[in-house]
Amino acid sequence: MALPSLNGMRAFEAAARLGSIKDAAEELHLTPSAISRHIRALERNLGQDLFERGFRQITPTIRGSYYARSLSEAFEAIWRATDDVSLTDGPGHGRTQRVRVLCVPVVLNLWLADRLPNFRRLHPTVELEISTSGKPANFDLAIVDEFVYKAGPALTLLIPVVLTPVCAPSLLDGPVPLRSPADLVNHHLIHECETMRWKRWLEQEGVSDTTPKSSTTLDDCTLIMREAINGAGIALADTMMAQDFLEQGKLVAPFRARHTYPAGIYLHRPRSIGNKPGTSLFQDWLLSEVEDHKRVMAIT
Repeated sequence: MALPSLNGMRAFEAAARLGSIKDAAEELHLTPSAISRHIRALERNLGQDLFERGFRQITPTIRGSYYARSLSEAFEAIWRATDDVSLTDGPGHGRTQRVRVLCVPVVLNLWLADRLPNFRRLHPTVELEISTSGKPANFDLAIVDEFVYKAGPALTLLIPVVLTPVCAPSLLDGPVPLRSPADLVNHHLIHECETMRWKRWLEQEGVSDTTPKSSTTLDDCTLIMREAINGAGIALADTMMAQDFLEQGKLVAPFRARHTYPAGIYLHRPRSIGNKPGTSLFQDWLLSEVEDHKRVMAIT
């Protein structure tokens, strides 16, 4: 049989990968109705439905899942071949490659920013355009946080959120003891947006009375770390927030105990085709840096 329309295959693959007609439309710069028309035309051409359609949701059929996965692999192979040629041959060799990255502020400000000079030294022809707001589908790569563990073709879990108390070294020698997690409630605790993280962590350590002597609630992670460094109290930090400050000795972790929180930092790669040269270079470098972070912070 003759191959179906490329537009139909692109629309279907994006919708199946992203699980959304709307997100597929944003990725391909089309309207949702155009995506739906392309998919319907593809289904007519193939003689079968590719999605099970419900109220505001679409789920690929068994054959649809197989077809979407095969198309994703094919489009990825086409992109990689094109990327390889554009990087090594012809007049494009050595040209600047712009990669648009979305990154949540906490990861950018407290972890990624100080590692970017190393990336630039390794890949001087890749020009990064980094934003902290926007829709992931509008970027080549997005580093996002999710407050429940998720899985999907476009999402890769970089690291789960692992929490541990951190404070200024001076608090260890202060008048209020820090011999066990139960002593934490006698200190000023710094909360991130809400109090449940501290409550959950303390309960996991067997502390029954989780009400601190005093507390502050802040919604800016950089400010939270600065407050902790300045000795204002004890913060409950994830490893990406705390790694560099712990290594510099500006913060200490008074206890070895760590507990995961039902959240994670994910890499969202919305496009399987049409990616700009350099995207894979940044992705591979980022994954390597995350693995090094896990090793240093002893995260399995």
